[in-house]
Amino acid sequence: MSEYQYYEFLAIDRPLSREEQEAVARLSSRVEPHPRRAVFTYSWSDFPGRAEDVLAKYYDAMLYMANWGSRQLMFRFPKALLDLERMQPYILPHDVDEYVSFSTVGEVVVLNIEFHEEGGDWIEGEGWLDALVPLRDDILRGDYRLLYLAWLKTLEFEDVLDAVLEPPVPPGLNELSPALEGLVELFGIDDSLLRVAAEASGTREPVSDAWIQQGLARLSRQEHEGFLLRLARGEPHLSLALVKRLRDLVGGPSGRSSAQVPRRSARDLLSEVERRQEEERRKRAGAAERKRLRDLEALAEREAEAWQEVEALIQQGTGSAYDKAVQLLLKLRALAIHKTEEIAFERRMSQVCEQYSRRSALLRRLRNAGLHRS
Repeated sequence: MSEYQYYEFLAIDRPLSREEQEAVARLSSRVEPHPRRAVFTYSWSDFPGRAEDVLAKYYDAMLYMANWGSRQLMFRFPKALLDLERMQPYILPHDVDEYVSFSTVGEVVVLNIEFHEEGGDWIEGEGWLDALVPLRDDILRGDYRLLYLAWLKTLEFEDVLDAVLEPPVPPGLNELSPALEGLVELFGIDDSLLRVAAEASGTREPVSDAWIQQGLARLSRQEHEGFLLRLARGEPHLSLALVKRLRDLVGGPSGRSSAQVPRRSARDLLSEVERRQEEERRKRAGAAERKRLRDLEALAEREAEAWQEVEALIQQGTGSAYDKAVQLLLKLRALAIHKTEEIAFERRMSQVCEQYSRRSALLRRLRNAGLHRS
């Protein structure tokens, strides 16, 4: 199987200039200049340089996928719009930064999420980044579910995290957006672990007009005029900048705070998943056993007919009929064990084998099923 590597870059806040497009196109002869997007695919070679550098210089989002299991998602943010202090707990302890990290390049911050797992299904890269782009705006709005889910994924890799407390659980983990569902699928985040984690998550509350008015009342006249001037200039993400400033003045919108929920350790989360999985296994095993007993009771009511059916199947003399006869004999043996009548069953099986001793195809099937000893 040949290699498959897919790199896609996307410009969101502004299109690339003609000079920037040509600079990106020089990275590969297969890339046509485009103001918003660049896609690189490789079967035998590799990306020239560092994708992180290309993102930081030109683009706002990047997705990398490889058919051996590697997945990488990066976003570039205006540094002034981020609350890095609130985001920091999601990349702790230091073991996490191998998988989730921030880096500052001038006035921008790059979020890098990458997991490299062996194997995995071959999936094409087209369409994934467009579906994940809303996650960038989520971060800018202070919605850190993406960061929490990435932290949750690290629990599959680092045993040293066992004693570490989880970061603040963001509200809304019980109601994932399509973009977050795509992230869960892309990185293969365990559904059982996610369900346990989401139990400590509150409900997302929309920003209310009352909260906005309360914050606006605290802005100085100079700040009011400054935001209006920036609005007139068409500054991107101005609404996000305003909400960030209002949050600084009056705190976050009303709603359940994760600080009200006791923080769990990574080991608490994993142990609860294991406990529930074991409980589910016991339930399934119990249901299977009850079904087995019901089937044996039903067979017991028609045991004599079942032996006649075995005889009729053998008489047909075909391979498929022999296979059906063997399956029915296995059920009759299970019934005999259930009724502690193994000796009677073995005696009857000996009669069958003796009666059809010249049918080698039948005897071979019986031996393979453990019903006949030659």
